[in-house]
Amino acid sequence: MERVRKELKHELKQDYKDKIVDIREEILRKRRAGKLPGDTTSLLKAWWQTHSKWPYPTEEDKARLVQETGLQLKQINNWFINQRKRNWHSSPSGSTSKSKRKK
Repeated sequence: MERVRKELKHELKQDYKDKIVDIREEILRKRRAGKLPGDTTSLLKAWWQTHSKWPYPTEEDKARLVQETGLQLKQINNWFINQRKRNWHSSPSGSTSKSKRKK
């Protein structure tokens, strides 16, 4: 009886161990998939810094960035959308704080 219990315990540990490893690998794979290569982001950031007052690239700018970075147009568009959300305030003096918006 004790031997059967030990074998069952060992089997369960192995099954869960394999599943945990699989889940961990999947999570790491998904994290890596979302990151753009550093050399491409440096090109996008350079454009961003040059145009920081109005960071909306024209269609020609986007086409050039597609050529220079090798990214798809959708990736370029998404990068600029995210960058503006995270790092750009169009009118710092007239910005609205959360407390002002709650009124």
